[in-house]
This record gives sequence, structure tokens and C-alpha cells, in this order.
Amino acid sequence: MPSDMLAAGTTSAEGIFPDAASAEAVAARFFLQAGISPIINCVGYATRVTGSCPHPEVLAAIRAASSQYFEVDDLLSAADSLIQQSTGAESGIVTSGASAALTLAAAACLAGNHPDIMDQLPDTTGCVRNEIIYPAPGPFDYDHAIRLSGARLTFINYRSPDALQQIERAITPRTAAIGYVWLRVDETPDVGLLADLAHWHGLPLIVDAACALPPVENLRSFSQKGADLVAYSGGKHLGGPQASGILCGRKDLIRSAWVQMVDMDVREGTWSLQHWIDRGWLSRPPRHGIGRSMKVSKESIVGVMAALLRYAQRDHEAEYAEWTASIRKIYDGICDLPELRITLRDRGVSGQLYPNLLIESGAAPGGLSVRQLLLTLRNRNRKIVLAEDEQSPDRAFLYSLCLQPGDADEIVLAVRQAVSTHSGGPVK
Repeated sequence: MPSDMLAAGTTSAEGIFPDAASAEAVAARFFLQAGISPIINCVGYATRVTGSCPHPEVLAAIRAASSQYFEVDDLLSAADSLIQQSTGAESGIVTSGASAALTLAAAACLAGNHPDIMDQLPDTTGCVRNEIIYPAPGPFDYDHAIRLSGARLTFINYRSPDALQQIERAITPRTAAIGYVWLRVDETPDVGLLADLAHWHGLPLIVDAACALPPVENLRSFSQKGADLVAYSGGKHLGGPQASGILCGRKDLIRSAWVQMVDMDVREGTWSLQHWIDRGWLSRPPRHGIGRSMKVSKESIVGVMAALLRYAQRDHEAEYAEWTASIRKIYDGICDLPELRITLRDRGVSGQLYPNLLIESGAAPGGLSVRQLLLTLRNRNRKIVLAEDEQSPDRAFLYSLCLQPGDADEIVLAVRQAVSTHSGGPVK
């Protein structure tokens, strides 16, 4: 990446617009004309609430990229170097989200460096290995991204005490890879043991780590434990553009994913990646691969790079302190309401260390149901969106990771108004 563009990544918000007020005015006019109202996001970095809000330094880098032209392979090469430094993996690419990273990871394991197979996926006819062992779907199932590659999945209950033995028994000559989904801090089986098992049988291990940040250490831990391909979301805690992701891991598999994603209107001899043919890794350029519909923009590539550069320098302890202060303010403002049950928690449902509130329906006859609360908060002029519990309609969670200045006070007032309306009394 050119040095002047890297410098653009350190530009302040004032470098993007003449002044911050004018930027806010432009945004306000646009929202008004389009009929869009920003929400108060109590969910976190989920796609349904549009992921992260990139830092001004990231936005500056995106703006710098958006006004220039590049060969995508040059941008991906620069990203490759930075991803190596940031994750400790052999190689990496930026993708159009963690889901795309998983599809490309599976396609790389199916096709390797064989362009004929790349050309026909998701049709796996003639593919020697077309099966991937994967955790059985649960409440958070993202196996569709793997199946999109054309792979046939063999599901195993990874939470079973003998999961490693079950996985080993499921390995056949048609197994192309073993998959792993990180959803909790106590996820089983151990990644290192699973990587050892996969490698003993000559198989790569794919890790879905889309939701694994924070903690910061997870940006490196899966590769350190032997994972061959790891998929991260770029638009969550990392702070890049929402529709971005990272796939990092073994160099040969990253190359396979790379050429199955980018524009392949190329000719052998003049191709920007001709050196891969010259060195014998690839026999010819493939045609447009399965990842063509997942192409990644220059803005996303540069945005993720800027976010990675910032990530190691961010004051994560200060961020946690801000999250805690917001949650404490909200808790202190609504914990006295008998119509709801409010519990202060220091960890999310995944076990990750970030504060939140568990909100449960109040006891009858005067209790307010979580469903009523959710609908009331959504029907405000400025919606407040909580994280719903997929297991129970009487539970919701309020996370502070994405709250902005002033949001905590507005949440307290809105919840108290909802309770007051339900009870038929004045707001207290």
C-alpha cells in the first residue's frame, strides 16, 4: 500500500470535512430526505443493526481509497502483509464479510490449486474430497456459508464429551476439512487438540471466529493453536466496514481463496498473479470463481487495513470502562422498577468480558412483558433496539458496546416511560 495512503489512515475527522459540524449537517439532511432515522443500538455489532461505526481514522483511509483506482491484487497483497503481522498467520485476504470468508475457506479446501475444480464449484462432481466435518447446527447456526461452496457436511455434536472420537470416526477418504465454530469462551473441543487431530489425518482445520473479538488475544490465538483457516468479521469489534471480513491462515489455501474471489478477466502471461503460475503453484488462471458474487471493494480492503492498524493501539481497558459506566448508569436508572426484573451482568451470553443487563418480564399481575417492552421501544421516533434472547421471549439483553454519548440517559427515560404507560401512571 502506498505510504501516502497509510498516512491517510491517521487523518483526523477534520481532514475529511472542513469541519465536523458541516459533516453532521450533511448527514442530517440526507437522513431527513431519505426518511431514515438512526437507532440506539443496544444489540452490539450485529449485522441487523449495521455492525460497527468505524473510527474517523478508518473513515479517512476509506475516503482516500474511494477517490483512487488500484489493481485489486495490489491492495490484497498489501492487506496480506498486514494480516500476517496482525494475526501471526502465514497469509490472509480481506473478504466481503465473515460468511464470505467461510465460503471461500471451504472452497479452498475443496479445490486446492486445481483450476478445473475452481471453475465448477459448487458442483463437486469429480472432486476427490467433497465432505467437511462440522458442528451440528444449534441456536446460532452459520453452516449455510460452508454448504454454499458445494461441500457436503457431516454434522457432529461438538459438545459431546467424546466429540474428538466422534470426529475421528467420521473422517473418510472424502473428507476435505474439519470445521469449528467459536461461539463461547468455553467452546469445545479444544482447538489445539482438534488441529492436532486434523493434521494427523492430513486435513485442514477451518475456524469460524466471526464473533471471537473481544478479547484482543483471539486475533492470534486460533492460528497459534494450529488452525489452517480462520474467518473473522471486519465490521464488529475490529471496527472496519460492516460488510468486511478477514480470512487468514495457510498460504496455499489463502491463494486458492484469493483466486476464487477476484475478477478473473485475465490472460496468462500478463496476469497480475502470473508469478503463481511461473513458480508452478497454479497451472492456469481459473475462470470467475464461486466468490465472484462476494467480491470485496477497495474501500473495504483499505478500511480493514486501517482498522487492523488501530486495533493493536486501541485502549481496550478504557473502552471496557466506558461500557461499564454506561451499563451502570442505565442499571441505576431502572433497577427500581418492579414491573421488570433487571440483572446487572459482567459477561455476555458467550462468556466474553463485557457488561450488560439481563431484562426479564415482570411478575404478574402488574409486570411488563419483555415483548411489550421491545415493541414500545421500537415504536419510538428514535428506536431503541435490544438484543432478544432466542431461547425465551421473556428475556432480552442490553449491551453498551455500541452506545453513543447521551444514549444511556435516553434509554433510562424511554424504559421508565414504557413502564409508566403500562401502569397508567406518570413517569417517575
